[in-house]
Amino acid sequence: MSEKDLLKLIKKAILDKKGEKVEIIDVKALTPFTNYYVICSASNPRQIDAIKESVVGQLELNKVKLNHVEGKAKSGWVLIDAYHVIINVFLKIN
Repeated sequence: MSEKDLLKLIKKAILDKKGEKVEIIDVKALTPFTNYYVICSASNPRQIDAIKESVVGQLELNKVKLNHVEGKAKSGWVLIDAYHVIINVFLKIN
C-alpha cells in the first residue's frame, strides 16, 4: 500500500467516527523514525476509543503492521504507532 493510500485509509477511519480537525504533517525531513504525524481531536473519551478502534481495525484489515498503541482514552490522548505513520487522538478542549 502506498503512503498516500495509507494516509487516506487512516483519515477515512478517523472521519467515520466523527474525528475532528484531522491534520497530516509530513515529518520525513525532520525525524528518522517516522514519515507522517496524523493528529485529530475527539469530543469525549468514548469517541477517542471509537477512533482508535476504527483506525487499528482498518490497519489490521489492510495488513499494515502496528508497532504499538499507547495512552488511555480517559487520559485524553491515544497514540497509534504504525511505523511510517504515527496517529495522535486528543480530547478536544473547549
